Amino acid sequence: MANDTVQRNTRWVQALDRILQVINLDEDHPVRILTIEDGREVVVVQPNAFTVSRIYATGRPDGARPHGMDSYYDMYRGKLEKYEEENGTREGFELTEEEWETLFEESFHRYTRYLLFAGIKRWEDVQRDTDANLFVTNLAREFASSEIAWRSYQYKGYMIMMNSIAKAELSLQEDDPDTALQQIDAGIQQIGEFCGECLREEHGEAENITRERYLSNLIEFRSDLEALGTEDGEENESDDTDEEQGDVDLLTELEQLLNEVDSPDLERE
Repeated sequence: MANDTVQRNTRWVQALDRILQVINLDEDHPVRILTIEDGREVVVVQPNAFTVSRIYATGRPDGARPHGMDSYYDMYRGKLEKYEEENGTREGFELTEEEWETLFEESFHRYTRYLLFAGIKRWEDVQRDTDANLFVTNLAREFASSEIAWRSYQYKGYMIMMNSIAKAELSLQEDDPDTALQQIDAGIQQIGEFCGECLREEHGEAENITRERYLSNLIEFRSDLEALGTEDGEENESDDTDEEQGDVDLLTELEQLLNEVDSPDLERE
């Protein structure tokens, strides 16, 4: 029996080795996007020599389909819509603590995915996933207890920042810097309102982190947009270097997330 186990383990390892050789990930090409038979895209990423992960580009990042739905987000959003349709109001809608836990855990994995997509500039996917996470945290704010809701809501500033950047980047791809500026301005206003909420509810630490990191990032992004088209060739080359460094930072953060052993909370700084 022991020998059978060793033989089976050997076949597994050999199969994994062959798969990795075919995918051909390396330091210069740590990401591959594969399309499978059902039409879904699967992102295979190797942030270091010993870690390989696969992330589904749509639905749940792990590819699971809970109760036949694309995600728990879709399932509970549908549950809310059905409740509102049957009762004519959202008032009284409830989820159990375990259901909130499921939503938050899924949102964290969605966060890992949009961090990856930001690194490879798939901004439509970043906008979609940040839209979903904002919906979840606002839903918790509306219907969960304050203690449960805050587990997610404290990271709303980060979600707004990434959502605003994604929208602005999409506008820049359409050669529309004016709309990109409007998207960043809207994000700055939303983060300012969130900071005000934090102060009123005596969450000073969250307000400080949000203002110093996420609000500052959007203000800096706005300054770069205002200067768009005015830099000479040398300055543009410097901007390209900064952008490349930002991509490296995102992939480094992704590597840390993929290597974590403990199950973390929703979003992290």
